[in-house]
Amino acid sequence: MPIALIVEDEPLLRAELRDQLHALWPELEIGAEAENGIEAVAFVESLRPDVVFLDIQVPGLDGLEVARHIPDATQVVFVTAYAEHALRAFETGAADYLVKPLDTGRLMQTVKRLKARGRDGNRPAADLWRQLSSPPAPVTYLKWLRASVGNIVRLVMVSDVQFFQSDGKYTRVATAGGDALIRLPLKALIEQLDPSQFVQVHRAAIVNLQAIDHIVRDGTAMEILLKGRTEKLAVSEAYGRQFRQM
Repeated sequence: MPIALIVEDEPLLRAELRDQLHALWPELEIGAEAENGIEAVAFVESLRPDVVFLDIQVPGLDGLEVARHIPDATQVVFVTAYAEHALRAFETGAADYLVKPLDTGRLMQTVKRLKARGRDGNRPAADLWRQLSSPPAPVTYLKWLRASVGNIVRLVMVSDVQFFQSDGKYTRVATAGGDALIRLPLKALIEQLDPSQFVQVHRAAIVNLQAIDHIVRDGTAMEILLKGRTEKLAVSEAYGRQFRQM
């Protein structure tokens, strides 16, 4: 049974990764979880894990420094909020990388890759990087959608949507011209939206960046105020890092 170490300083993200791994790779044993780089190095030495899921930005020693203490036989998957860190990750010999917030489909690809490398041996990082950096297929994002207002079906331009919010079995579509409902869940919706325009701020909300008026901080808590609206959208801890520099 393979053993994994999770290195992540944010408890919610750590729990999310653990739960998804249990579902996607039941035979994988989560041997330990570390909140900082110092703990991570200690666990690597005592646990000798087969796989390390390693956040690049952790207190103490950052993920790239921790990686230098990990044996070559151990597979490393970097977890980062910034896709531009991927190249540096592969330069250290990483097996793969994941970008926050975690996507279940992408994590499944990682699991398959780790299992294949476990059977075939550790392939050179450069070879894997060439595979991942091949030109991607053109991406077409959602431009408009059909939304219900009572018994009426409206055609709503996605660019006009200020935010999406889970509402029971439906998803609320909020625009300046009024609100409507669609049946598409947020998890499926976020994959069809342009990430340069829409970001998830809570497990129950996606916001249009162009609709944000300002962000209010109260300690570690954050709320988004939108242009021309009275609602405040809470930013959960799991998604808050992308707004800390705003």
